Amino acid sequence: MSLADIREQIRVILTGVPGIGVVHDRERWSNDWNKFLDHYKDADGQFNGCVFAREKWEERQATIGETETAHVFLFRRIMALQDARATGIILDDHLEDMRAAFRSNKTLNGTCRTIDPDWGPMSGVVGLQGDIIEPRWFGNVLCHVAECRLCVIEAQST
Repeated sequence: MSLADIREQIRVILTGVPGIGVVHDRERWSNDWNKFLDHYKDADGQFNGCVFAREKWEERQATIGETETAHVFLFRRIMALQDARATGIILDDHLEDMRAAFRSNKTLNGTCRTIDPDWGPMSGVVGLQGDIIEPRWFGNVLCHVAECRLCVIEAQST
């Protein structure tokens, strides 16, 4: 198990979510708004994507045995807001599909111990957690933005 493997499997799971758009395994930024927006354009040229990055971690060690790390990943799901297409409902459905994708893969394809931590910064929660769903402006594009978190427990032998 490694952080790189965990990150890759999160990306694999997300890309399997229908309609998710482009998926980035790191924050994407640019001083040029057009370049920034291009990072999130899907195959149809729509502003539609998801980015995730590790936000923080905690580590603990059993008295004798292995060390565990609780990695917390922050996800931002961004999609252009189009009232006539009811994109708020579409986004909400995508968020449910994301939850289900992680719920059915608690070990991220065998790269971690669990995504249901019993200790650490997200102790007691299970799977993907939604923190914020709101409209935001990106340059001149009004978008839906959802921020979610996932705690991944990685075990390392000592």
